[in-house]
Amino acid sequence: MTKELMHGAHSAKSYVSQYLSQDIPTRLIKYRNGWGLDDIALPAPVDYLVYEPLALDNWPIVITVAINTKSFNRLEYDGSTLDPLYRVTYGMRTYVWVRTEGSEETTLMRDRLTTVVRSALLDYPCLARLDTDRHARIEETTLSEEFSELTLLKGDRVLAGAYIGYDLLLDEVITREDLGPAVSQYDIEVLGTGNPQQLFPLG
Repeated sequence: MTKELMHGAHSAKSYVSQYLSQDIPTRLIKYRNGWGLDDIALPAPVDYLVYEPLALDNWPIVITVAINTKSFNRLEYDGSTLDPLYRVTYGMRTYVWVRTEGSEETTLMRDRLTTVVRSALLDYPCLARLDTDRHARIEETTLSEEFSELTLLKGDRVLAGAYIGYDLLLDEVITREDLGPAVSQYDIEVLGTGNPQQLFPLG
C-alpha cells in the first residue's frame, strides 16, 4: 500500500487554483446578469496559473502562489499508523491581471473581476467543491486586497492588477518509515529447563 506523503506548497496552490477554475466560469454569469454587463466588460480569465510567468501574454489571468509557510500545529496521530497529523498554515496570494483600452475601463474590469474572485474564496472557504483527502480551508478573517497602479502600454491599452491575500490551512501527515517487521510475541528460554516458554503477545 502506498503511504500518504506531505502535500507542500505546490499542493496548496493547486487546491485553490483548481477550485477557482471550476467555480468562476459559472459565477461570472451570475455577476454579469446582476451588474448588467457583457463578457467584454467582465471577461472570463483565459488561464489559471500556480506560478508567476516571466511575461504576461494572456488576459485576463488569475495566478495563485504561496508566499510563505506560517505555522505547523500538530493535531493528533493517525489511528492506524500513528503517523503525526499537522495543520499547516500557508500565506497565499491570488493575483488578478487585466488589460484593455482606457484607464477607466481597465480599472473597472480589474475591480469587478477581483470581486468575483473574492466572492468565490468566501463562498466556499473549505474548498467544498474539491474531492480532497485532507481538510483544506481558507481562514476568512485573513483576507486582504491590494491594487496596483495602472501601467500604460502601447496605444491606449492599460494594464492593471490586484491580489487577494489570505491564509490557507491544510492538514498534512508525516508518514514515518517502518524500521522493521512488527513483532506480536516472542519466546524466552527458562534456565534449567531447555524449553522455550511463550510469553504474552506484545500487540
